[in-house]
Amino acid sequence: MGPCSAVVLNRDVKLPFHDVQVGVVCQEGCYPDKKGHVNQDCFVFEPSFGGDGTHLLLGVFDGHGGGGEACAQIASTIFPKKLEALRKDRVKNKLEVHGDRGAEVPTAPGATAFGKAFVDSNDTVVRELGDVSRSSGTTAVVAHIIGDMLHLGNVGDSRAILGVADKQPEEGDEQASSASDDVWTVVEVTHDQTCFRADERERMRRDAADPVMFATLGMILGEVPMSDDFGEETIEAADDPPRVFKDGESYPGCAFTRSLGDTIGKKLGVSPDPEMLTYQLDTSVRCLIIASDGVFEFMENEEVMAVAEKHWGDPSAACDEIVAVAYKHWATEDTRSDDVTCIVAYLTPLAGAVPPSAAQKTSAVAKSNWKKVSSTIRTSAIKNRPALRFANAVLAKAAIEMHRRRGSLAMEELFPDFDFKKVSELRKMVSLKSGMKLLSVDKP
Repeated sequence: MGPCSAVVLNRDVKLPFHDVQVGVVCQEGCYPDKKGHVNQDCFVFEPSFGGDGTHLLLGVFDGHGGGGEACAQIASTIFPKKLEALRKDRVKNKLEVHGDRGAEVPTAPGATAFGKAFVDSNDTVVRELGDVSRSSGTTAVVAHIIGDMLHLGNVGDSRAILGVADKQPEEGDEQASSASDDVWTVVEVTHDQTCFRADERERMRRDAADPVMFATLGMILGEVPMSDDFGEETIEAADDPPRVFKDGESYPGCAFTRSLGDTIGKKLGVSPDPEMLTYQLDTSVRCLIIASDGVFEFMENEEVMAVAEKHWGDPSAACDEIVAVAYKHWATEDTRSDDVTCIVAYLTPLAGAVPPSAAQKTSAVAKSNWKKVSSTIRTSAIKNRPALRFANAVLAKAAIEMHRRRGSLAMEELFPDFDFKKVSELRKMVSLKSGMKLLSVDKP
């Protein structure tokens, strides 16, 4: 099984506070049993978006279903036009717009030009494709960089991550080391919208016009009992992920909870409304990666970012290797390969770039500690204890309420005073009071 045709892009972009090197590889997959397969992935690369040299627009659109390629092509073509028009007509449409570091960050995504661009693009896909869009659609991850403010919108299970340098200078040495000496950690700036997420399942049940059911294919086939206990979203769990079905039926079977298109799914609560995040690109940010799930199906975030770190300064080489490694995983683990698209943008700070704030610094140790806590909280034997439910709720609530202008929603960054040596004590907690005492959480 060998790869098919690929689209490659390599460009330099100058923004007010960063030099940016952008590479893109959009690689067609291989489907031996599917004659006439065409690449269903598309991407957006628009420097000087809207005619403004301080703006850069990057995005990945991953089509699915029989008409997925048309959905992705229409959405990726129309989205920049919709966004530009909505920003220009924001007063008439009573919309807020995202801006540079001096602008307020909108707090209601549904009332923004950025958010409405996703919804309007969905409407265009549905209008132009008609019945084809009943069970076809596309994911969309779009990054709109204005100055040094990264604004992200996401529907579906494609993903964006940041590589952030964790400087480790010698004692007394206040000077930053060179980029090649950095130790990078990963900051998740989108969160996959899949049926693994209990919050998304709850939203869909609330929004659905028709009765909705969540199940794995094994459940549908009667191989395992029906249950909503899907556990964590992992590479192993992705072998048979939970999907969206009309209650009592075996369709549409989509594994995502938001998308553009998919009109059958829309009646079941699948939404075109994006989740949004704003992050200030400070002097510690080295890399932005946006990629389709063809990359992340078998690769962890850290593996993807490690490749990018190795090729610092050569984004096309980084994209080439990430796509090649992803393709190799597909060839080993499956009888086919998904289409794979990867954007790598390296950022070199210029004069005027802001240093990282204490709240925005990330730590590999903190990330590891959060995984330990997360695993303990979700262990099936103890998940029903009240204190553990409380601990989980506190973490989720803090993530939601965190000030989104600076920093990600990665929960491991929210609790610098958490005593992770006491993780084992979670198993002993029997009350809300003991949970509060152990967490010792300060408001973020």
